[in-house]
Amino acid sequence: MKKSLLIWEKFNTQLVLALLIMVFSGYAVYVATHLQRDIVPDEPYHFAVSKSFAPTWGIPEDVFEARSMGVSIRQNPFFAYWLNGRALNLLNWVKSNPSDWQQLVFLRLVNVLYSIGTVIFTYLFSKELILHRWWSLLPVFVLTNTLMFVLLSGGVSYDNLTNLLSIAGLYFLLRVLKGKAFVINSLLWLILIALGALTKETILPLALGLAVAWIIFVIKNRSNLDLTVLKTSRAIVLLSVMALLVVGNLAIYGLNLIRYQSLTPACSDVYTLDFCQSTAQAIRRQQLALPEKLTVLQAFRQGYPEPIRYAFDTWIRAMLMKTFGIMGGQKSYYPIGITYFHILLYWMVALGIRYYRKTSYKFYALAGIFSFYALTLFIKNYSIELAYGFIQVALQGRYIFPVIGIAFGLGSLMLMKVPHKFIRTATLIAIIVLFLYGGPFRFIIYNQSVFADWFV
Repeated sequence: MKKSLLIWEKFNTQLVLALLIMVFSGYAVYVATHLQRDIVPDEPYHFAVSKSFAPTWGIPEDVFEARSMGVSIRQNPFFAYWLNGRALNLLNWVKSNPSDWQQLVFLRLVNVLYSIGTVIFTYLFSKELILHRWWSLLPVFVLTNTLMFVLLSGGVSYDNLTNLLSIAGLYFLLRVLKGKAFVINSLLWLILIALGALTKETILPLALGLAVAWIIFVIKNRSNLDLTVLKTSRAIVLLSVMALLVVGNLAIYGLNLIRYQSLTPACSDVYTLDFCQSTAQAIRRQQLALPEKLTVLQAFRQGYPEPIRYAFDTWIRAMLMKTFGIMGGQKSYYPIGITYFHILLYWMVALGIRYYRKTSYKFYALAGIFSFYALTLFIKNYSIELAYGFIQVALQGRYIFPVIGIAFGLGSLMLMKVPHKFIRTATLIAIIVLFLYGGPFRFIIYNQSVFADWFV
């Protein structure tokens, strides 16, 4: 008994972290092995493109699913699909002629591993930021009970690898901002974000935000930076990897800018106009889009919300619904009234304003990165609303996941610093109860209609 207590006192936070990861892994593996097809957003597309990479170590020709979306594989980021192709090679080596379902489940399990990595790096990020062994576990608890994150983790999607590379890059940038091993940590965040850019184009705003925060830090601390590490073998290896990744990014985005004046080509840039008019994207535009995209003034005159009203009346609420609820490919699930999450958000904002104290550059840098990324996403969503008449096309909570670790980390740090114990404790209890009650356990128990009885 005494020995058990000693082990608990020494490793209590590690044991709780392990429990959180174990429970999350159980949820994600269950989803991966039992969830029906066409529930995870865009999974059929990601699965088809991933399979096309299995027969080659290079870049395959465009498959039907890519062409039907008006996408050219060669001119778009493909790192996640390339890795999935290698995973399928491993599966074929272990089991000859696996079925389509077995390949799908195997790639889903690979994505579970990506998300477990995201959870681990969220903890490492929080530990660097919060500097309290118990409070640094709160972002991990919240993330592993965020419904859309759990569902996405059990599906085939390039978002899972993107989320892992994003939070890992943020972790190493935070170490830079704290003055730890400037050269090595700088190279590591650059490498990870460069890999992220080769995975999904939407990581580019995050890359810009990180770069600006890093440059400001370098300017502020230029006289204290130790660059002699650049001569070490470890730094040389990392520089070489970084150089290769820069070339890879230029081969995609640089050539696209030269050829098409865009980071990624439009359908008509790579396919015929007649073909592009028959793609799924074009059909959706024909069925749902307005005859002509509105300007902000036209939208206001026709009774649609201007940006500020849209943000508070529609966008924030929809993002909460599709983050703490599930927005699937065919079905949606919202465990409890999203109003509770709405209230929690504004309560946390109110606490932050009420108990604000001047803080360090790393806090402002992270808040700025999150705000810039969220603003970029908001502008993109509002622009789409102007084209589609405010019917919430392409408004997905999962798009905020690359920076959600910042929100959970800063929110936990702020709550920890609330001086009134009653407010701090009551809010913490409310968060724990809300996320447990509205988390994946109830979704799995009460929504068996989206799960099948098969297991591989």
